[in-house]
Amino acid sequence: MKYGYCRVSTLGQDLQEQEDALMALGVPRTKIFKEKISGAVKSDDRPQFAKLLKKLQTGDELVVMKLDRLGRSTLDILTVLQNIRQQGIAITIQGVGTIRDDMMGSLTMNLLASFAEFERALIIDRTQSGRKRAMESGVKMGRKPKLSRQAQEAIRRRYGEETGTALTKEYGVGLRTIQRLATRI
Repeated sequence: MKYGYCRVSTLGQDLQEQEDALMALGVPRTKIFKEKISGAVKSDDRPQFAKLLKKLQTGDELVVMKLDRLGRSTLDILTVLQNIRQQGIAITIQGVGTIRDDMMGSLTMNLLASFAEFERALIIDRTQSGRKRAMESGVKMGRKPKLSRQAQEAIRRRYGEETGTALTKEYGVGLRTIQRLATRI
């Protein structure tokens, strides 16, 4: 039996393209497990992936679009692939082929896992470089302050005269925020 697994990292991303490609590769729609969860989450902690692993039996085939759908770190990917292959389950990766439990499968598996981790490191490096450039050009990072400067100054003036709890109700922020603002010079 063919099973498919598709994953995207954020809620805003769409699984449809991966799902369509898996069906084009012969995976029945009812046998596709899909989830929206970060690749940084270990494979053991992904609910749909765990359900899929329980379904797989010797002689089955797991189809994924890209190796990084299974995990991000080399260790995580290798562990997943090794466990699946040892159960006599073939793994097909679009554009790569089928990895079986043999010498060529081991070589392919190790090379692909290394490239997936390297690609992830490149993405992180590019993201950090872009973030640094943006900050240097004056772009403010992080979420916008919930309170205006005037509100922050008012809290500083009034804290001590009024309770922190009263200020939290008035400004709609937590007590810790009020305390932090009050002690900031």
